[in-house]
Amino acid sequence: MAASRKHGGDRAGVDLKRHLLLRVTLFAAVVALLGSALVLQQASLGIRDDIHRSGAAIEQLIARELDRQTGAFDRGTAGLRLTRLDQLAQLLGLCIEVQDLILGPGGRQCFSPPLASPAPVRLLLAHWLDDDVSYRGMIGQRPGVKVGEFVVTPDLDAEAAELWRDLRLVLAVSASVLLLNLLIYLPVRTALRPTERILAAISRMESGELSARMPRPRLVELRRICEGFDHLAERLQHTDRAQRRLAKHLVTAREQERRRLARELHDEFGQCLASIRAEVAFVGEGVVGAAGGVGDALAAISRTTDAMIGSVRRIVRELRPAGLEEFGLAASLERLADHARRALPDCDIRLRISGDVSALPDELAVSVYRIVQEGLTNAIRHGRPRSVRAALHRDRSGLRVLIEDDGVGGADTAVAAGEGGFGLLGMAERVEAFGGRFVLRPGRPAGTVLQADFPEAGMAPGAGDEEGA
Repeated sequence: MAASRKHGGDRAGVDLKRHLLLRVTLFAAVVALLGSALVLQQASLGIRDDIHRSGAAIEQLIARELDRQTGAFDRGTAGLRLTRLDQLAQLLGLCIEVQDLILGPGGRQCFSPPLASPAPVRLLLAHWLDDDVSYRGMIGQRPGVKVGEFVVTPDLDAEAAELWRDLRLVLAVSASVLLLNLLIYLPVRTALRPTERILAAISRMESGELSARMPRPRLVELRRICEGFDHLAERLQHTDRAQRRLAKHLVTAREQERRRLARELHDEFGQCLASIRAEVAFVGEGVVGAAGGVGDALAAISRTTDAMIGSVRRIVRELRPAGLEEFGLAASLERLADHARRALPDCDIRLRISGDVSALPDELAVSVYRIVQEGLTNAIRHGRPRSVRAALHRDRSGLRVLIEDDGVGGADTAVAAGEGGFGLLGMAERVEAFGGRFVLRPGRPAGTVLQADFPEAGMAPGAGDEEGA
């Protein structure tokens, strides 16, 4: 659940660097698009105004040019050279086409020098301008004779070159914004680079490594956050050590009390019962042939004594695992598995031990034995499984205890509180006392999985006492 919350938070969160880069880049793109559209619109309006305002002036200049170059009795535009329009048309970026009423259409003349511009700019300008952006006028000759017509149109090459100059300015502004974006992004990325190590430290804390500490970024705000987090982590680590030390002492004290009770029952109560049985046997031999009632009473006392001796032995075994100190953990677990097989013959119960488990501290060996004992007992008693797999594996990282069954019970019902108050809570307390991690989850497709992980650091004798020293 914690992982899902973390991943859900990542999906809903915002990457500041990426967000900043995207915002400024979009702003530069908007500036480029709006600026280009504005320049294109202004160019279109300017071209339109130039064409319509200069049409009358061009008509007068053409008439004067025609009168100067032709005689009084010449009719037509054959001798028209348009030399007077050179500067004006070149300045405004115009093209003039003369149509003679007698000789027919003439050539189209553009006055601006050849100017280079990107072909897309010229196509965009031609598409943006309307087809009616032109001025049509009359060419007259004295005394009021109409000899032709002229059409003034924009010189797209010259206008595209001028438009391209304005567009380059807009693109330069957009490029400046992008450069500013880069100049902002680089220091922000440098300042936020420690966040990766911060997130790594948080992940280590989530996995149970309370000794993880934050880096010390140069950014003041992040540094304060890291210092506050480390202060909280130190307090949490101190509290965790105290709780683990207390839990370990409680587990040890409980096992010592069980050991003392087992010894008292075995040495005192058990010996007394054995003496009573011997005395009953002696008295029974001395009253042979006596009244039948005395013999029956002695037999009843003997049976009761034998039953009490059996109960004491059973209680002693429950208080202190038989053979754990003499034969070790592996042999005791094998014996525990044999008892489970005899209790449920139809169930396939297997125990696998890998790694060296003989050198475990006494209190840890007892806790591991109790966990396996309770796990097997609950699996057999509540789950009705067809197979149970118990495994112990020790390596450099620590010890793992894993018990899996395919019974009908789930994680909520397969492991209930056991007899003597040792159940799920007791197993969790034992694991946490050594700084471990206890997990109980449903199996797939059915059953229950019990997992207890003991870190190597918590398995050394007296580890909890050293931490709290």
